[in-house]
Amino acid sequence: MLTFTEIQYMLTKNQLTFLSIFTLFGFSGIGYFILSFSDMHSYAAIFEAESPYVDIVYGLVGGSVLAALGLAVLQIPALKKVGEFYQQIFTKIHLTWPDILFYSFCAGVGEEILFRGAIQPFLGIWVTALLFVLLHGYISLKDLPKSIYGFFLVFVAAAFGYAFEWMSIYTAMAAHFVYDVIMFSYLMRNANQQADQNSEGE
Repeated sequence: MLTFTEIQYMLTKNQLTFLSIFTLFGFSGIGYFILSFSDMHSYAAIFEAESPYVDIVYGLVGGSVLAALGLAVLQIPALKKVGEFYQQIFTKIHLTWPDILFYSFCAGVGEEILFRGAIQPFLGIWVTALLFVLLHGYISLKDLPKSIYGFFLVFVAAAFGYAFEWMSIYTAMAAHFVYDVIMFSYLMRNANQQADQNSEGE
């Protein structure tokens, strides 16, 4: 899922790259730390799967469906400003396809290990999904449209949770990865189109 909030207006690409690397390794480390206190759940158990490659395929398909729903939600007139907000961030940072794939991979792996692998066993699917969205800053009493989109993302995060519960962490990772790739690419394309229009207007 996308992790931009208002504070990221100030981020450079280098800072965003650093945060992505921290998400991949730091979140994984935090997940390991949490599970080190548990006698019922182990870090190694997160990665157990009978058919990881099949699970990944299911995750890619499911994440694509969720992303299509997310794009449809952003087309709702009352929520268009939400998409425009994130689009402005892309206009400033100038992301490329390698950037998108890297950021999406780091988020898909690191966040799923922490939230679905380490936190969900203790808090459950829905509480973890709500916590996930709250920590990303998508729900705000001052911004109703973004909060509405945030509640949609709670269902997306819960879907990742069920993917982990019913299949494996690889399903959740793949779904999260492809969801972010599609959303990133959509916003990047719109940002590039807006930049081209502004150039033509000058």
